[in-house]
Amino acid sequence: MRKELAKLDYFTLKVFVGLVEFRNGSVVAQKLNTTQPKVSRALSNMREVIHDELFVRRQYGVEPNLMADRLYPIAKSIVQGYEEMVEITSYSADNNRLVIAAQEHLAGFLVESITEVCQSLGREMSVSIQPWSDNVQELLAQGKIDYAITVNSKLSESVKNIKLGDVRYFFLAAKKNHPLFQQEELTLNNLLDNKLVFINYSKVGLVEHWFEGYAKKRNLDIKVSFKTTSLAMALNHLAKTDDVCWTASVFSYLYFNTRNDIDYVDVTDFYNQVLFPNRDRESYRYYLQYHQSHESEFSKALSKLLQQKLALAQELYERQKRGSKF
Repeated sequence: MRKELAKLDYFTLKVFVGLVEFRNGSVVAQKLNTTQPKVSRALSNMREVIHDELFVRRQYGVEPNLMADRLYPIAKSIVQGYEEMVEITSYSADNNRLVIAAQEHLAGFLVESITEVCQSLGREMSVSIQPWSDNVQELLAQGKIDYAITVNSKLSESVKNIKLGDVRYFFLAAKKNHPLFQQEELTLNNLLDNKLVFINYSKVGLVEHWFEGYAKKRNLDIKVSFKTTSLAMALNHLAKTDDVCWTASVFSYLYFNTRNDIDYVDVTDFYNQVLFPNRDRESYRYYLQYHQSHESEFSKALSKLLQQKLALAQELYERQKRGSKF
């Protein structure tokens, strides 16, 4: 065995793994709670031992070369072995804190599932919730957010996307005794007579809601009151106005049931048969997202549990729609 390999200590390997995963020295320094000069020295040490440059400089960081790609899984395994030893022999509050991002009506679903997984694996973790924002995907890629639930998430090399299930239901919500609920049949015309509130799922800023695009394509005149990522904010607004909110998913249904000032109607059939009779519509799916460095027994267990809980919630709602007793 080459004696030089003894120079590859835990910190050096940790820096190497971090550079492959995050591709930015400053991010690695922040993650390891160290300085950029120390990261640079560790990389120089690694290059000297391996007799290879390992990384190519790019405008916003570095890119691993073929040798780095070959060494990464081996180094990753060694680093994980060290971390398992640390976990067994010591307790650190910082290593047991998770930062998550989700809209408020999804955050409880994620936190509850994390708690259950912790109990089943015999772990203790605290959870901090990051408000939903435009840079959630960037923070996931940088490893500053551990887990997020998104809808139709964008693919990224450094972020894992695990499908949890489909968004299967659509609803209209308004204040109690709203005239919309007194009509015998919902039509597109009587829907458009109202000012509309839209929920932009996992999106913020000036993002076009799918209904806006639908109306624009068909030259329909719609009146948009406001758009928000917050279902609670939308429902609070509905309770004080005559506006109508278009929303989706079984999680909205669960949220409606916490309010005594809001009524709702399931418009899934209206969505599928009236708005999109040719089925030329986009499909919406929930995803659990986490940085690839979090690929672990915990992440696999969390993904599986979230899939099961979503499927169960949808099954229970289907029974309720059919009038069956639970």
